[in-house]
Amino acid sequence: QVADIHEGIDSSLLLLRNKFKNHIKVSKEFGELPMVQCYPGKLNQAFLNILSNAIDSIENEGSIVIRTHYEDGQVIIQFEDTGKGIAPEIIDKIFDPFFTTKSVGKGVGLGLSITYGIIQEHNGKINVKSELGSGTIFTILLPCDGKSG
Repeated sequence: QVADIHEGIDSSLLLLRNKFKNHIKVSKEFGELPMVQCYPGKLNQAFLNILSNAIDSIENEGSIVIRTHYEDGQVIIQFEDTGKGIAPEIIDKIFDPFFTTKSVGKGVGLGLSITYGIIQEHNGKINVKSELGSGTIFTILLPCDGKSG
């Protein structure tokens, strides 16, 4: 069905609010986006997984910036955090099922694997850039013809 990506991001933030409200500043830099033909619930799950990991990666004070824009037939959604970052030697494994850096009982390593599958199902791409000690940027690219409805 046709969905508003910004609404999906907002509902994910609302669900996670208690996890970050006291120590993380969330900024939204939303551009004009067309409505997207998608499975809204699945995309919201992907946003939730990325945001949840971003929140978990920020131990004290920090920030998350969410940017969106439309370019060349693609909706581009970026999640940038000031968390601890991902080590270069494991960055290639983060989308693998059951891979986790969290302590036992804190995560089963399926969030990003599921997210990757959801983005693939939408014929999209997900990229990650990270630097240890300074944060991570996840970029989702979703094909979209730019027509609403």
